[in-house]
Amino acid sequence: MEAFQKKIVATSRDIKYAYYVSPPGAATSEQPALLFVHGFPDSAHLWTGVIAALGSLPNKIIVPDCLGYAGTDKPEDTKLYAYKDQAADLVDILANEKAKSTIIIGHDWGSALAQRTYLYYRELFCGVVLLNTGYMVPSDQPFDLTAVNEYTTKTLGYPQFSYWEFFTAPDAAKIVDDNLDRMWQVLHGDVDDWMKKMFCVPNAMRNFMLSDEEVPLKSYAGKPEWRNRFMEQFKKDGFASALQMYKATASNVQSLSDAGIPEAAWTIEAPLLFVLCTKDAVCVPEMMAPAKTQGLVPKLKEVVIECAHWSPMEKPEEIARHIRDFVIEICQ
Repeated sequence: MEAFQKKIVATSRDIKYAYYVSPPGAATSEQPALLFVHGFPDSAHLWTGVIAALGSLPNKIIVPDCLGYAGTDKPEDTKLYAYKDQAADLVDILANEKAKSTIIIGHDWGSALAQRTYLYYRELFCGVVLLNTGYMVPSDQPFDLTAVNEYTTKTLGYPQFSYWEFFTAPDAAKIVDDNLDRMWQVLHGDVDDWMKKMFCVPNAMRNFMLSDEEVPLKSYAGKPEWRNRFMEQFKKDGFASALQMYKATASNVQSLSDAGIPEAAWTIEAPLLFVLCTKDAVCVPEMMAPAKTQGLVPKLKEVVIECAHWSPMEKPEEIARHIRDFVIEICQ
C-alpha cells in the first residue's frame, strides 16, 4: 500500500481514526469502493498482500486501522467498542471519502463488524465479503462463555472459545505485553492442529505464554515485514485494546448493540461471498449454519481455501482472486 495516502479523521463521536486510501478515483454505483476491515490482532497492513494482488481494479480502496489498533484511538472504555458505534465510525470514513456505494470486506472481528455495518447501513453497500468468520445472526440474549464452550464441546468435540478465558482475564494484556514473541508463535505456529491446541484447550494459551517452549512458524510469519510490524505495533501500543472486542462480547456490550437490530432487518440481501478456511479450528463453517437455515443469506456464495486463520497473510493471492471475481461480477 505504498502508494496509498494515509488520512486521519475524527468521527461523529470524536474518535480519531487512521485509514489508507488508494490514489484518487470516484466510487460510484458502477465502480463501488472497497472497504477492507481487519480483525485481531492486526492493522490496516493485514491487507497489503491482498490489495497488491488485486491488480488493476478501478475501485477506490479504503483501509482503516480499526478501533483499538495502530494509528486509531485506543479507548479503555469497553462500551465504546459496540458494533453499532464502530459501524457508525466506518460510515463516517466512507462519507469522508464520498463513497456512495461500497463492498465491505472483513476478516476475523473485522468480518463481524462488516456484517453489523451492513445491517445498520445496508443502503450504502452493494456487496459483503466475509473471510473465516461467517455471518453470526444477531442476538439480544446475554452471552455466556461457559455455556457456549459446553455446547461446542458437544457439537464440535472441543470448547471452541476456550481461549476467551485467557483473553478476558485481568492479567492477559500484561502477560502478552511481556511475551510478544510468544504471542506471535501462538498466532502463527506451524504445528499440526496448532490452532486447536492453543485456542481450544483450556489453559493451553496461558500455559504456553508462560513457558519457554518454542515452535516453528508458518512460512509467511517468518518474514520480517510481518513479525517486525507486529512487534513494533504492540511494543508501542500495548495489547490491552486488542482484547476489547472479546470483552465487549463477554460483558454483553454486543448483545445490547444487537438488540437494536429488528429481526426483519437480519437478512443480508446483497451478494455475499464467504471464504472458508479448512485449517481454522475456531472460525468453523458451522458458524454460518443458523443464517443459512433461517434463509438470511439468499445471495450467498461460498469458496474454500486450504489455510489457517490468518488467510490474508497466508494466501493473499488466492483471497484476492476470489475478491476480484466477486467485485467484477457485482460491477457487470
